[in-house]
Amino acid sequence: MKRRILAALAALGLTATMAAGFAPAAYAADPGGSPYVALGDSEAAGTGNLPYVDQSCLRSRKAYPAVLAGTLGTSVVSAACAGAKTDDVLGQVAALSATGDLGPATRLVTLTAGINNFDWQAGLAACGEGGDPVACAQALQAAALAVQALPAKIGTLVGAIRAVAPNALIAVTGYPLVFGDVTTFCSLGAGPSGPVKLSAAQTSLANSFIQNVDTAVAAGVAGYQQLTGDPGVRFVDVATGFDGHGLCDTGGRWISGLVSGKQTSDRGLHPNVPGQEAWAAIVAAAVMP
Repeated sequence: MKRRILAALAALGLTATMAAGFAPAAYAADPGGSPYVALGDSEAAGTGNLPYVDQSCLRSRKAYPAVLAGTLGTSVVSAACAGAKTDDVLGQVAALSATGDLGPATRLVTLTAGINNFDWQAGLAACGEGGDPVACAQALQAAALAVQALPAKIGTLVGAIRAVAPNALIAVTGYPLVFGDVTTFCSLGAGPSGPVKLSAAQTSLANSFIQNVDTAVAAGVAGYQQLTGDPGVRFVDVATGFDGHGLCDTGGRWISGLVSGKQTSDRGLHPNVPGQEAWAAIVAAAVMP
């Protein structure tokens, strides 16, 4: 099974190369590049799930790229880092290109980026119960502007990856809706000032922020495909796969609530271990022909 998966990825990479007009023979002497490279933010870093392999980026051994690599029977070089915005991920591309970890021999790249381009949690606080209407309006406007700019930024990122990794299948993921379907309120756990609960209206607003990001990321991928005709790039819908498993859904939780403690506080509102495993399974299904 693992050999079949890797062979399929290689074939997809070759198709992308031919469509882009690259000649594989030109790289025969020194292909360069790890088979699988992961780029992105805290979701791709697996932030909150100890142990960390990189404390500065809160990158976990249990992150979805590590799980996916195990499924594919290969290794992964991950530059994913908590807090990364799209511009930061461009830096990840440049850094891995410089070290030779991202190159013509790379067959798969996963990219998860965009959610940090605006502070949706601050917007949620500003527009929550007791929030300032002026601050809420400003937060919503800032979010709208950030989302409008996101498709172009995603397209730029994909183009930068393709320029360095001409043979890779590039899988660009969206994000899961954190809270799921809430009809009354959602208990997040204990914050610094005690238990935190959000109303159905607040969770709906937060989920709408994330949905807008997903739509923008998908639009960025589609725009790049229309511009280049590159068949080796695809958007992976994660939200549908997480349906029923949000923080306050009735199914098993794939998102962590707020957790106190210096070593565990980063876990809040991030996918837990089952969530990272589910994310890896969703991507694995999407990259197979």
